[in-house]
Amino acid sequence: MDFRAIIANLAPVASVLAWMLLAYLILLWAASVLWTYRDIHSRSEDVAVQVLAVTLALVLPFGGVLLHLILRPRQTLAQKYERMLEEEYLRRNLEDPHVCPTCQRAVDPEFILCPHCQTALRRRCAACNRVVDLTWSVCPYCGDDGAGSLPRPSHRQRVETERMNLYDR
Repeated sequence: MDFRAIIANLAPVASVLAWMLLAYLILLWAASVLWTYRDIHSRSEDVAVQVLAVTLALVLPFGGVLLHLILRPRQTLAQKYERMLEEEYLRRNLEDPHVCPTCQRAVDPEFILCPHCQTALRRRCAACNRVVDLTWSVCPYCGDDGAGSLPRPSHRQRVETERMNLYDR
């Protein structure tokens, strides 16, 4: 066996493999530059920062991407926007607890309808004509249950009334 003949036969195969490996590395480098561009574009609106990040990825083929991963902003612009909306929503709830459940606009606590979207917020008690929340089944001011009769006293109230009557005797 002649080693020179084997090496001579393997040289073209090794050359093709080297060119394929080089093409793969170039494609990987181009993909890393494209990924860096897309990533920094979604994280910053500052053109100088975008140019710097892409230049790092271009000049330092794989080290630039690693530097970008270390130096890039933590949040994307969409995440910052969502966080800002959430903070504004929470702040709004703390500052003004009286908002319409439908349109989220501020309303007066005595309003029966939302002036913006006409959503029913409260109702008037038929007996005492005071504003009552829609979720209440009984008016807390006069005790009217909406059926035209006053609610019956509970067992506890009856026992207390009987005790009072015993002491009065």
